[in-house]
Amino acid sequence: MPARPTRYRRLAEELAAQLEEGRYPAGAQLPSLRQLCADHGASLATVTHALHELEDAGLIEARPRRGHFVRGQARPAARPAGPSLALEGRRKRLVELATTQAGCVSLSHLSLAPALLPLAALRRHVSAALLEDPAALAAGTVYGSPALREQIARRLMRAGCAVDAEDIVVTQGVGEALELALRQFTRPGDLVAVPEPASPRTLEVLAFLGLRPLAIPAPQHGGFSVPALAFALRHHALRCCIVEPSFDSVRGSCMPEAARQELATLLRRAAVPLIECELLADLSRGPQRPRPVKAWDEADQGLLCGSLACVTGPGFSVGWIVSRRHRLHLRAARAVHGELLPGIVDAGLARFLADRAFDAHLRRLRRQVAAQTEAWVAFVGARMPPGTTVSAGPGGYLVWAELPDGLDGAAVLPPLRERGYSVIPGAAFGSAQPLARGLRLSAAHPLDGVRERGLAALGEVACALAAQSRGRGAGAGNAGSR
Repeated sequence: MPARPTRYRRLAEELAAQLEEGRYPAGAQLPSLRQLCADHGASLATVTHALHELEDAGLIEARPRRGHFVRGQARPAARPAGPSLALEGRRKRLVELATTQAGCVSLSHLSLAPALLPLAALRRHVSAALLEDPAALAAGTVYGSPALREQIARRLMRAGCAVDAEDIVVTQGVGEALELALRQFTRPGDLVAVPEPASPRTLEVLAFLGLRPLAIPAPQHGGFSVPALAFALRHHALRCCIVEPSFDSVRGSCMPEAARQELATLLRRAAVPLIECELLADLSRGPQRPRPVKAWDEADQGLLCGSLACVTGPGFSVGWIVSRRHRLHLRAARAVHGELLPGIVDAGLARFLADRAFDAHLRRLRRQVAAQTEAWVAFVGARMPPGTTVSAGPGGYLVWAELPDGLDGAAVLPPLRERGYSVIPGAAFGSAQPLARGLRLSAAHPLDGVRERGLAALGEVACALAAQSRGRGAGAGNAGSR
């Protein structure tokens, strides 16, 4: 049975409905914690958690020693029009500037260092597949061989999903999987809910298909703010939602299991399908891999998209979509829109997934990227200006640095590129103001001399910008005193 919403989430939804009805106008102060406890018969902990949910949803703000106030913007929980053309153009320019290699070493690239990839094992299994069937080098499949789909299904079963090999359509990477999934549910002009921040890949695919993103605030643990999404579902004709719940490719956040259950329940009741993407789910630093939201999709209305590219390397960038209900349509769509999957890659990967060496590779890789990520966090934190927060999620290998107030993460990019390095600023992932101070880093490589020099240069540039900002502030203060 789906889990019932927790007490504090029910209270958060009740308060959000009151805000929506105009009971508390923009700028108004909410009742005190004590009064809210009395009004709703709730504990202080429940009320506090509920208010935190409303803060995450962008509905209210806390003011030190004054209480909680309704945000000044009307209905800020979602922005149906998406970013303005100017903001969207700026985001695209930032992504292009940050990802153009042209002699620059990227400090944000997701591809693992070759030394971390299972190249010898892949070479061994590809050679064995060729010995068994030399024609595999010239063969291809439309939606994956039975052997590969069976291995993917077994791994998803171990992760908590009731999946059959026949429910899987193999694709050329998660990008194609996402595109096919969106084609299944949408037409140009439709509205699709995405968390903010969202990966550039997601935003680019939406733009390519002529779809409109609806930005839903993401809590610190990632995914969607459930009250904000519930609000959006009541007011907008959403065709589907996209989420990357396990170590997302922006901040490495991971949705708690209770939030996943609540998300599945909310979307089932609204009859709105979820497109779930998994890239780094196998790289948990905890004892278990997170269960996909698909594990609670009792109506089988959503799609699960995944890929092994982040653990096998881009040369074996195989993706997939999981759905029993939609599999025939997805197979037909892949036959029309996709190219044949190389038979030798299919056969070699199927053998590798069936080998115990793959699990050994994952265990070793988890230890390696955990150590690398910890080293990056410490190194970056020691070199950024005071007031910077540097953090990593509970899995994957992404590092998020948030600069102090008054600094723009995009401002570090031009001087950093002059030194031969690039980084992706937070504004590439959305238009919310806090993102503008962010920088996404990737600990996909060990801290060798090249990366240490790059991160040191990043720290120097950020410190110089902070000093300039303080100088401008002091100058303005002196002018005001005169």
